[in-house]
Amino acid sequence: MKIKVETFVEKIENSDFRTAALETLTIKKAVSMQVLNHLFEQFRQFLEQNKLARVSQPLLFEDEEVIVSLESGIINLPFANSNRVDNFFENDEETAVIVNLIVEAADVNASGLRIDSFGTVADYLTAFEQIDQALVHGINEQLNLIAENRKGKSED
Repeated sequence: MKIKVETFVEKIENSDFRTAALETLTIKKAVSMQVLNHLFEQFRQFLEQNKLARVSQPLLFEDEEVIVSLESGIINLPFANSNRVDNFFENDEETAVIVNLIVEAADVNASGLRIDSFGTVADYLTAFEQIDQALVHGINEQLNLIAENRKGKSED
């Protein structure tokens, strides 16, 4: 899946993308493939429709809300920052659409926002099982980091 930068920005600004917010899940220590299956299935379904997508899975982790989202973008910026895309690309440039994992939580880092890219949408649709496993690993790394950061705060 490829898209012109200008088209991408227009679609995001006009809310011309598929979105879903799933029910909050309570997580003790880590997430599993089974726990996140609905997130992955919903995201893949939107991508198979050749649509830009954002699917969010709120988690309650150690009494803190953590929002885990999958977005299809063209750079590791959330849809909310699409107005900054032209700082990195020319408007008429065509580029691959990528899969971004976005973790929002007070204790993930100083900004409360962590974004990691997991390849192109084309790759994801071809090998989603392997990429979903990598996403689970990435989410668990961020949950561990949140727990460590919270522990560090409480020790101060």
